[in-house]
Amino acid sequence: MKFFLLSILFCCSGQALVTNWYSSLPDNSKFRVSEDLKKRVNFWVKIYSYYSTTQGVFHLTDNPSFILGEIDLTDIYNNSTLSDAKKISRIEIEVKNKKKYYANKYKINPAKVRLQMGLRDRMRKALYLSGKYINQMEKIFKDENIPIELTRLVYVESSFNIYAQSKVGASGLWQIMPSVAKPKGYIANNFDKRNHPIYATKLAAKIMKQNYSAFKSWPLAITAYNHGLTGVKRMVKKNNSDQIEELISSKNVTSSWGFASKNFYACFLAVLEVERSAPELFGNDLIKSAGLNFREYYLPNRTKKSEILKWFDGSLTRFRQMNPHLNWSAFKNKKIVPAGVPLMIPEKNFSLVRN
Repeated sequence: MKFFLLSILFCCSGQALVTNWYSSLPDNSKFRVSEDLKKRVNFWVKIYSYYSTTQGVFHLTDNPSFILGEIDLTDIYNNSTLSDAKKISRIEIEVKNKKKYYANKYKINPAKVRLQMGLRDRMRKALYLSGKYINQMEKIFKDENIPIELTRLVYVESSFNIYAQSKVGASGLWQIMPSVAKPKGYIANNFDKRNHPIYATKLAAKIMKQNYSAFKSWPLAITAYNHGLTGVKRMVKKNNSDQIEELISSKNVTSSWGFASKNFYACFLAVLEVERSAPELFGNDLIKSAGLNFREYYLPNRTKKSEILKWFDGSLTRFRQMNPHLNWSAFKNKKIVPAGVPLMIPEKNFSLVRN
């Protein structure tokens, strides 16, 4: 059955669209789960691989591994007779009642009870999508002489969704903030390189390398990617410790050291475990996208959009899919694409490009 599926998922040129699942993570990884983090990491492994996005668990905010109970909202999400507004209303009521129930059951303050929804379906899709870019991403990190395992932070940040946007302004696979990207020239009127998988990865690699240079510790460098370099330095100074386990369990915290900061490194370790065990967790029929074969190209001159479309087999949809970093609202009604715009062009059509 798997062979048949792979046989039909070929494009007309004969290039495979998917491949059998495999992990390129090294066996001799330097990222090991310490005894102090084992329970916390196991919690996140369950979130990424067992519970779906319509299921969740209530847990102690300060101790995620202490699970108070579960919730399953699948029936509400799948109820076609309900409007979106009614679904949201019912979900809010169900969550409120369940949270109150578990707080009373365990005789704890409801403020100490947190709901974490699952991510199994998102993770499975991310495992598939990762194939598009992971080879290029690993090469970039190798060129920077930093561990390729760090590329898996994208599972945590965006689930390999190139269109991911956060409420606070972070964007793209690596969820880079505008304040970080603008000084590097990543954001312009016509494009936002945070949404370009290759340029964003190059910047993320620079950030990780800078973080490691500051701490000489990958757990702290990784945490700083989420919490910020200055914020982690404050926690280290406040606790006179550079051990991530001690910072996570510490009660002597800064005002910004919250749930996400405490759990970011554990999430990273969890996705490494999930990827390594993906066939066992998601089934032996797991597949992933074949890598996108493209070239990076800066448009040297103003060029007609109709000419550029030839590089994408005449497909505007293909053009947009391969270039999510472009300001498409600006290009929508224009016939000319301005000079200086970075493009991703299919390798097979690069001979059509006229310099």
